[in-house]
Amino acid sequence: MLSVEANRLPRWYRPGLLLLGDAAHVMSPAGGNGINYAIMDAVAAANILTAPLQAGQVTVADLARVQRRREWPTRIIQTIVNYMQNSLLKAALDPKGSFTFPGFLGWPLVRKLPPLIFGFGIFPEHVKDEARRSPKWSSAEMWIAGTIVALALAWIIRRVMRRS
Repeated sequence: MLSVEANRLPRWYRPGLLLLGDAAHVMSPAGGNGINYAIMDAVAAANILTAPLQAGQVTVADLARVQRRREWPTRIIQTIVNYMQNSLLKAALDPKGSFTFPGFLGWPLVRKLPPLIFGFGIFPEHVKDEARRSPKWSSAEMWIAGTIVALALAWIIRRVMRRS
């Protein structure tokens, strides 16, 4: 049988290096949330490090802020998934035993909570305006985009006129 574990490094950074996602904290596949937490790590890093990167002055303290921001939600979800894996899934996969889900999982609030936790995470991250980059198009790119839009509109108008 495959051995599955969830663990994390005590420190996710060193000068000039920041580990995120599975490099910093391995997630069990049982919860299906590894990529979710990797993306949230990246968003938190973008939000925290945008200004220092633009100034060319990223410090170890900046990197530590990313870990402080993401470590708590990671620990919580790993604890929940480990519990599910060690109690619920282990019992469900035992060929010798009969398994039934605990009764409280049928309660309406409890039934809705796990998908929210696994889908959105313990502490969802959102890209802040400072970290967003607006596309800066050259005049040639604007001309090409405008031409494509004009041709598409002409084609749509022509199709509509044919049907009339």
